Amino acid sequence: MRIAISGAQSVGKTTLINALRSEKKLKDFTFCTEVTRRVSSYGLPINEEGTDITQRLIMQEHIVNYFMNDNMICDRCALDGIIYTEHLWSNQKVKWDTFVYASHIYEKLIYSYDLIFYIAPEFEIADDGVRSVDKDFRDKIVNSFDLYIEKLKEHNIEVINISGSVRERVEQVLQRIEWG
Repeated sequence: MRIAISGAQSVGKTTLINALRSEKKLKDFTFCTEVTRRVSSYGLPINEEGTDITQRLIMQEHIVNYFMNDNMICDRCALDGIIYTEHLWSNQKVKWDTFVYASHIYEKLIYSYDLIFYIAPEFEIADDGVRSVDKDFRDKIVNSFDLYIEKLKEHNIEVINISGSVRERVEQVLQRIEWG
């Protein structure tokens, strides 16, 4: 089973993943985390400062996660990658061919996730020194998520909204995994 936790920066994806790691029911899952932070650790800009190299590496990581893990829970997936890449392309930060590259990966992978959970912002952005704290940027990303999620519904791909406390989010994920 391939599960993705998606959403803009500072919505609690990593916090949720860390809470899910301690669930015994999920002991057979690989947790694929920190894709964007790993790219940032190479000294590459992320978020609204992303580049062609950044976006290509991030999309490549989504491919690796897919092929290397049958049972996985990842924070971020190809949905996140295409949304950020499209934003960067529309703001002339990445080239058209990078957007096309990301689009191809998105098209190949989006149908392969068994469950995609989406977390909308419920609180202010926390500055951790890595993520963007630009609220306007996050709002634009959230609007893109809304548009993409609507498009996915047209293709019978459900994106499950989760919210509440960390424990409530964990319960929502576990319930859905058990329910199928």
